[in-house]
Amino acid sequence: MTRRGAPSCRLQVLLARKAPAGVIFRRGPSRWVQLIKWNTAHDTFDEGQWFHGHIYVRRSDVSPNGCLLIYFANKFNRRTLADKQYSYAWTAISRPPFLTALALWPKGDCWHGGGLFRSDQDVWLNHRPADAEPHPNHRLKGVRVQANPEAYGEDDPVFVQRMERDGWVFVQGLENASESRTNRPVIWEKQHHRKALTLRVQTYYDPEERWLCSLLARRKEREIGVGTWADFDQQGRLVFASDGALFAGVLRRNKVDLAQLADFNQSKPRALKAPAWASRW
Repeated sequence: MTRRGAPSCRLQVLLARKAPAGVIFRRGPSRWVQLIKWNTAHDTFDEGQWFHGHIYVRRSDVSPNGCLLIYFANKFNRRTLADKQYSYAWTAISRPPFLTALALWPKGDCWHGGGLFRSDQDVWLNHRPADAEPHPNHRLKGVRVQANPEAYGEDDPVFVQRMERDGWVFVQGLENASESRTNRPVIWEKQHHRKALTLRVQTYYDPEERWLCSLLARRKEREIGVGTWADFDQQGRLVFASDGALFAGVLRRNKVDLAQLADFNQSKPRALKAPAWASRW
């Protein structure tokens, strides 16, 4: 699928494991990210705050009940570079679709960071213990945190664990870092929990990340399309993001039919204050 005219925005999604909820990260124009809360049972969307910076979706996670988000972000400008308390990079916990930090861990650089929800009350923080003290103005309440003394690298420590936890199987990786700019893809597969269906994703980096998605059934592979995200939602429905729009897919004979759920390309950055409920535990 392609669009004419202005470049489309990019969508990435985190799905809650025990509730019909998802968090959409809408990126575009450059360096702008918006959070959108998705009710997957009714396909309603609550558009939330915008952030002028970078949110590392691969190092982020949503709680099983869909109420909390842990994310890693950076924001480069004169003020943040000079800020000794918060720094220009941090991990935070918020209530989506808002980014207002309930808990916040200043990082000071862009290595590792982020985390995973082991449960609604337990967080694995990808910070070494020396960097695992929350900011005094953003203390924890009702959430237990375990730091990672072996924190290293960039996305993989969080991303790979999250994918495997959520049922994805790693089929093929890059043999070396230089291959991230070649035609050899990273391949992930996920089995449907009720049906004899397998979702296959081939990820290419050239330089934007592209997901070539297909559905395997009865020993045949049916193309879904090129997008930025795909998964089975909590109801077992195939869901797919491409060109700034979100789709639901159904396998019919030898093809996958896609029905558009929402198109977010017309959204524009705007200031939005977090309501009181999003500013407290």
